[in-house]
Amino acid sequence: MIDTLRRLGVDYHFEPEIQNALRFVAAAAAPPNGLHACALRFRLLRQSGIWISPDVFDGFIDEDGKFKEEMIISGDVRGLLNLYEASYLGFPGESVMDEARSFARSHLLKIYNTTDQAMAKQLARALELPSHWRIRRSEARWHIEQYKDIEGIVDPSLLELAVLDFNMVQLVYQTDLKELNRWWKELGLPEKLEFARDRLNESFQWAVSLIQEPQFSYCRKIMSKLVCLVNVVDDVYDVYGSMDELQRFTAAILRWNAEELDELPEYMQICFMAVYNTANELAYYTIKQKGFNCLPYIKQAWQEQCRLYLEEATTFHNGLDQTFEKYLDHGWKSVAPSIVLIHTYAASAETLSNEAFIYVLG
Repeated sequence: MIDTLRRLGVDYHFEPEIQNALRFVAAAAAPPNGLHACALRFRLLRQSGIWISPDVFDGFIDEDGKFKEEMIISGDVRGLLNLYEASYLGFPGESVMDEARSFARSHLLKIYNTTDQAMAKQLARALELPSHWRIRRSEARWHIEQYKDIEGIVDPSLLELAVLDFNMVQLVYQTDLKELNRWWKELGLPEKLEFARDRLNESFQWAVSLIQEPQFSYCRKIMSKLVCLVNVVDDVYDVYGSMDELQRFTAAILRWNAEELDELPEYMQICFMAVYNTANELAYYTIKQKGFNCLPYIKQAWQEQCRLYLEEATTFHNGLDQTFEKYLDHGWKSVAPSIVLIHTYAASAETLSNEAFIYVLG
C-alpha cells in the first residue's frame, strides 16, 4: 500500500501513518519471506532514510556471493523488479547490491518478451531509469494511466483520489507559474539584458522536480526566482561584462548598498537591484512568518558566489592555466549549491536556526 501511495503521488496526505508503518516494519525481528517482500521492504526503508542492512538478502545468495537461481520463484516478476530498483539504493562498498542489479537486470531482460503487455511497460520503464530517479509528478501521471488499464490492481477509490489530487496539484503549479511570469515580466531582465538566458519555465520545472507538494508553493516560487537570477548573474560574468565592470559589480555586491550604484552601468544596476530586492523579499517572509532574519546569510551566499564568478572570469580573461582539480572545485561551486540550499531552507523549514545556515555556508 505504501508503495502504491507513493507511485500515485498521494503519499504526502498520509505521511504520519506511513512513517509509523515504516518504523513498525523496520523494527520487525525477522525479514519477510520471499524475494518480492524482502526487496520491497529494503527499498521502501532506504528511500525513507531508515537504515536497513543488505544482509537481509543473505538467504538468496550462495557461497560465491551470487544470487541463487533456484531462489527465484517462477513468475516472480515483481520480486525481480523490486530487487532491481532496490539495487540502486546501495551504498559504496555494498557489493551485494551490485550483484543484485546485475542478476535482476539479466533475468528481467529474459522475461520481458514473455510477460503481459502491462508488466512489459513497467519493466521497460524501470530498466530505462529507476522510479526514484524520476520526477515524482510525472511518475504519478504514468502510474495513474497504467492502473486505469489494469482492473483490480488498485482500489477504485484510491485511483479516484489520485486523479483528483493530480489535477488539483497541477492547478497549484499553474497558479505558481502565472505569478512567476508576472514577476519576471515586471522585472524586465529579458528586455534590458538581452544577452542573458531567459529560463523562467525551465527554472520552474526544476523547482517542481525538487519541491512537489502543493503546500510548498512559496518555496517553489522563490527557488524559481533564484535560478533565474543565478543564470542572469552568471551570464553577466561569463558572457557580457568587461573585467573592469565585473570588478565594480562584485564590489557592489560586497557592499550590499542600493544607494551606491552610480559607478555601475545601467544593465548592472538593474541586475543588482533584482538580486537585492529578491533577497529582501525572502528575508521579509522569514521575519514575518518565522521570526528569523535570514538576510545576512543570503547576502553572504551571494557575495561568495560573485567572488567565485569574478575569479573564474579573471582566469579566463587572463588566459591562465589551472589544474584539473582546481577546475572541478570551481565547477561544483559555480552551480551555486550554497545559494540554492540557503534559499530552500529559508523558504521551506518550519523553524530556522543560525547553526543550520552556518553549516550550509560551510
